Amino acid sequence: MRTRIGVLAGLIAALTVVSGCAATDDPAGSAGRSSEASADAAEPTAPVATPAVPGMAALAVRLRTDVAVGGQFQTRFSNTGSEPFTVVGVSLDSPGFERLPFGGRPGTFQQDATIDLPTAYGAALCENGIGVDPAYVAVQIQRPDGRLEEARVPLEAPDDILDRIHTEECHLLDLAAAVEVSLGGFTLEDVDGSPVLQTDITLTRGETAEEIALVELRGSVVFDVSFADPSDPPPAMDTAQSESVVPVAVRMTGRGCDAHVLGETKQPFLFPFYVTFDGGEPQYGVLNVSQEQRDALWDYVEVACADR
Repeated sequence: MRTRIGVLAGLIAALTVVSGCAATDDPAGSAGRSSEASADAAEPTAPVATPAVPGMAALAVRLRTDVAVGGQFQTRFSNTGSEPFTVVGVSLDSPGFERLPFGGRPGTFQQDATIDLPTAYGAALCENGIGVDPAYVAVQIQRPDGRLEEARVPLEAPDDILDRIHTEECHLLDLAAAVEVSLGGFTLEDVDGSPVLQTDITLTRGETAEEIALVELRGSVVFDVSFADPSDPPPAMDTAQSESVVPVAVRMTGRGCDAHVLGETKQPFLFPFYVTFDGGEPQYGVLNVSQEQRDALWDYVEVACADR
């Protein structure tokens, strides 16, 4: 079970490439532990020689907005030739991911133009040490005379972005197979004169017989997520238990009601957690927050920030 569940707490920060205006949120602040990021992180892989496509170049980058959306990165696509063309759709073509249909927004490329094209990736394929190379971006192209073509353009990935995405996705798949960690519904209560959302997190045992403990919760720039009684860590789920329910409280952070923060935040619902197996190294995961729960949290913002 621990083959790929590495200590990947700082991985999202390593995946992020920032361009343009600075973002409000810092994934490293939510999930970073500098001492935990090296042991099982993806080893850089040597580039696989792939034939170039005349007039086209592709570079993989990952922005903070991609981290917030999930399941995508940007293909920084360039017209290195002299003839304009339009990219109608893109698809990651890599042995480490399920191939998805062509998608994304179209882009028209004049000579020397470079445009970022959102590129979704499919489910990670993690068995038997499979890697991400050779990686291409498959593109549907419309020529000026209306002709439609398809091409596979070698995808450069500086900082091993695709390797790291693949390692992260495989880690999360392994963690989900070992234990399901789910967020419950919300109840609004008054605690010492302040509105607080009471909820719980349920741990459901999967493919592991080890003792499981939820050891840490983290919130976002808007919401503070903590154990209901932070002075009393929740007990571990012993090997005989199949489920454990942990009471949790959600509050506004000190900056959560700031109009600039609310308007600029990219990841208000990124809630990391850490679990251990038999007291081992903490393993990083992210709570799934449904659309219904997101709506309830925005309703809570209106209540909590009404008098600020």
